Amino acid sequence: MRIGVDIGGTFTDLVCVDNYNVLHTAKTPSTPDDPARGVMEGLTLLSDQMDHALGDMLAATTLFIHGSTVATNLVVERKGASLGLITTTGFRDIIELRDGSKQNRYNIRMAPPEPLIPRPLRREAMERMNTNGNVETPLNEDQVRDAIANLRDAGVEGLVVLFMHSHRNGAHEARVRELVAESGWAPFVSLSHEVLRREGEYDRVSTAAVNAYVGPGLGGYLNRLAVQLSENRLTAPVLVMQSTGGVLPLAPAVQHAVGSVTSGPAGGAMAGAMFARLRKEPHLVTYDMGGTSTDICLIEDGIPLERQETQLGELKIAVPALDISALGAGGGSIAWIDSGGILDLGPHSAGAAPGPACYGQGGDFPTLSDANLVLGLIAPDTFLGGRLALNSGLAAKAVEIHIAKPLGLSVEDAAYAIHALASARIAEGIRANTVRRGLDPREFTIFSFGGAGGLHAAAVAAELEIPRAVIPREASVLSAVGFLAADVRHDYQRVVGRRLPELTNALLRNQYDELEAEASAALGTEGFDADSVRFTRVLDCRYFRQVYTLPVEISAVDIAQNATMDWLMKKFESVYSALYRHVHDRDSIVVDSCRLVAHGALPSLSLPRNAQGDADPSAARRGSRPVYLGAWIDAPCYWFDDLTHGMHLNGPLMIDSDSTTVVLPDGVAADIDPFGSLVITRIGDVT
Repeated sequence: MRIGVDIGGTFTDLVCVDNYNVLHTAKTPSTPDDPARGVMEGLTLLSDQMDHALGDMLAATTLFIHGSTVATNLVVERKGASLGLITTTGFRDIIELRDGSKQNRYNIRMAPPEPLIPRPLRREAMERMNTNGNVETPLNEDQVRDAIANLRDAGVEGLVVLFMHSHRNGAHEARVRELVAESGWAPFVSLSHEVLRREGEYDRVSTAAVNAYVGPGLGGYLNRLAVQLSENRLTAPVLVMQSTGGVLPLAPAVQHAVGSVTSGPAGGAMAGAMFARLRKEPHLVTYDMGGTSTDICLIEDGIPLERQETQLGELKIAVPALDISALGAGGGSIAWIDSGGILDLGPHSAGAAPGPACYGQGGDFPTLSDANLVLGLIAPDTFLGGRLALNSGLAAKAVEIHIAKPLGLSVEDAAYAIHALASARIAEGIRANTVRRGLDPREFTIFSFGGAGGLHAAAVAAELEIPRAVIPREASVLSAVGFLAADVRHDYQRVVGRRLPELTNALLRNQYDELEAEASAALGTEGFDADSVRFTRVLDCRYFRQVYTLPVEISAVDIAQNATMDWLMKKFESVYSALYRHVHDRDSIVVDSCRLVAHGALPSLSLPRNAQGDADPSAARRGSRPVYLGAWIDAPCYWFDDLTHGMHLNGPLMIDSDSTTVVLPDGVAADIDPFGSLVITRIGDVT
C-alpha cells in the first residue's frame, strides 16, 4: 500500500492506494497546535474506512509521502528559529541591504523589511576567497571560535554561514561547521554554498537564512511524526514533498528545509500534470481552491512550469520551485467591507480554528464557505461525510451583520456577491498567469480541484471563455494524490561564469560528470539503481550585461561532441527569440551556471480507465434542494461517486460528494470521462 498525507491550513487530506490499485481517501480538520495529531487522526479514519486496524495498514505500507504547511507557516507567522550569522569581515549587513530593491519602489516612505537575523547576532571573521575560488586570506579560526561562543551564549538555534565567493570554493564555510562540532554546540547549521551554489551573495544569505529559520521547527515536527508512525508499525521511510514537485527522504528534507517552504500546492500541480498526460491535454491550467487560498499553475505538455526563485513576502528564496501563484481566496477566506464601502474577500482566513461561522466553533466573521452555505450550494448534511455539522443560521447571521446590512442587500444577494467575487478573483488570477506570458487562456483547459474548486469552475470557465473545465472525482484530496505521482528529486548546481567563446564541450562534460557522480551516489544510498535514475541538464544563459538568465535544456549527446559550441548558441537563441522576438551578438552570450535535476523513480500511480456506460444519470440522482444563483431554484442533486463514464448532465444542478460540491449553472453541460472526472462544457460544445 502507498499513502499520501497533505496537511493544509484547514483540512488534512489522506490518500491510500491499496494492493489492488483501488484509491481510498479521507479528510479531517487540521490541528494547527500539533499537526502530527491531525495526521494520526486522519490515518485512523482512513484505516477505519478500509476496514483495517491502523497498525496493520501502516505495517503493509511500502511508500509514505508527506507534505505540510509547517515550513510555510513558520515563515509567514515569523515563528521560526532564533538565528545567528557568521560572515566575511565587512559583509554583516548584506542581509539587511538586500539587493538594493524593495517591494514597492514608488513608496519612498516604506520602512525597510525586518531581517531574519538581527544585527547584534551577525558576526564577522577575516577570510577571503577570490572570484576563481582560490584562498586570498586564510580563515581566522580564532575569530570564528569567538563568534561561535557568543552566538551560543545568545541562545541561537540556527547558524547561517556566508563567506564571499563560497559558491566557488566552500572550504571555509565547511570549516566553520567543523569548528561548531568541535565546540560541542549543536545548532542547525546552514552553509550558503550548500543551500545555493551560484553568484549573488544576497540570494545565498537570504536563502540560507530561510533554510535555518524553518529547519529546527520542521525537523522537530517531522521527527516526532516519524516516531509516532514507527510506534504504529510503519517501517517504510517517510518521504517529504518539496517545492519542486519531487520528494526527499526525511534527513535531507530537513537539512534542505527551505525546499519545503512553498511545497504545499506542489502535490496538486503534480496531479494536474498526471491528468494532463492521461487526457492528452497540451495546455492545462490548474487551480486548487482549499480552505485558505487558491493556487494556480500552468501545465505545458504534461510538465508544470518552474521558477528559480520565489518572493515570499519580504523574503527571497532562490531555489527551484514549481511556478505556482497563490490567491488569498479559499473557503475560509473572510469577506469584509473596506474603508470605501467596497466588498472584499481575504486574504485573512478563519483557518481550521475557529473556522467559518457555520462550523459553530466561535467564528463570527462571514467566510466564502458561509456564503456558499447560505446560497444552498453546500449541502450541510453531507459536508465532510456528515462528520462536521454545518449551521446555516450562524452562516446567515454572519453574512447579514457584516455584509448585507452595511451594503443594504438581502442576505442571499450579499452571499451571492461574495460567491461571484471569489469566481472573479480566480478568473483574474488565471488571466494574469497566462496573458502575462503571452498565452491565450482560451487555448487552455481548466483543471479544478480542492474542496471548494467545483463551486466556481463553471463560472471561471465562462468568464475566461475557456471551453473545458475538468474536476476529478478525488478533487478535495488531489494534492495528496499528486504526492503519489511524484519521484525523489535532488537538484545540483555549479558556477560556470564564462562567455560562449571561452567555453568548451570538455569543460561542460567535466562539470556534469561531477554533478552526476554526486547525484548517483546520493540516490544510490536511497536505494535507486542506475536503471531507475534519470537526469535533466540545464544551462542558465544570458547576454553580457543582462541581469536575468534563461534556462536552456541540453542533453548528454550535446556535450558528448567535441565540435564547436554552435549547438548551444542555436539553442539559446531559439529560447531567447521565442520570448523577445530578436537576438543579439552571439559573442556576448554568457553561461552563468549548469544545473542537474536527478530523479529516482518511485512506483508510478496509474488510474484505471472505466468502460463507457449509459448516458442517463438518473441512477445517481439524490433528490433536490433550493439553490440561489441570482434567483432561487429547486436544483436537482446528483452524487458524484455514483456518476459513471458516459453519463451526461445538463445544468442547472448540483453534484455532491462527501468532500466537495460542483455547481452546474443553466447553459452548462457535463460528462463523466473514463477516469471518473467531470468534464464541464457549454451546452452544445464537444468535450
